[in-house]
Amino acid sequence: MTFGALAVASRRRVLDTLRTAGVPQDVLALARATGLHPNTVRFHLKVLIEAGYVIESRQASGGRGRPQAVYACAAPTTHEGGYALLAELLASMLDDAAGVEPARAAGARWQRAAGPAGVAPNAPGTLGEAAARATALFAELGFDPVRTPERDAARIELHACPFLDVARRHPGVVCGVHLGLLRGLVEGGPAGDGPSGGRAAADGRSGGPVGASGAARTFAAELVPFARPGVCIAEIRKVVPEREGA
Repeated sequence: MTFGALAVASRRRVLDTLRTAGVPQDVLALARATGLHPNTVRFHLKVLIEAGYVIESRQASGGRGRPQAVYACAAPTTHEGGYALLAELLASMLDDAAGVEPARAAGARWQRAAGPAGVAPNAPGTLGEAAARATALFAELGFDPVRTPERDAARIELHACPFLDVARRHPGVVCGVHLGLLRGLVEGGPAGDGPSGGRAAADGRSGGPVGASGAARTFAAELVPFARPGVCIAEIRKVVPEREGA
């Protein structure tokens, strides 16, 4: 399945409505339940079908004419379930054995692997560019990011997490991977060991930033898991160089 298909809040609302209904729904029923225009519902259904989250079938209406199209959630595949189990096992092993530092390194490696082979990503030149990169990546991965610009920082609220079930049980590992990914993206290099490099709260509640990069970088990245119910926060901030002799 393509997690990026869930990057839009109204699209997730359509999918959640289908899950709650438990029986196939037509476009008009989904429009009434979600408050969306029928054309918007059709567009979201098309994306969800292509991503493998929804299936379309035909149902006799009881009158004349063609059977109407109805929609239902696709059953999870064995393939998808296997990946979920593997993610849980790997996160559990990292959590028990080593914790957050290898997870951050894995996230940075993930970010490097996503770019051209053998080419290190260039660090963004401005805070706006750094925030735009991070917002685009989180949207592609299905985190439903909402960016709030500030004077010396960019705050990105993440309203969805494709790895939520595993993250709730192993926040230090899963959120650590996401922090490493973020750092690699906005800093143009591997995740560093910053002065705030603590683990996320073990119980998944808001426990302060997972970490921040060193002061030698132009930008520092932090991630606050479960800052409030259903929302994590990524922050990118300009680093002010320390004066010599200060």
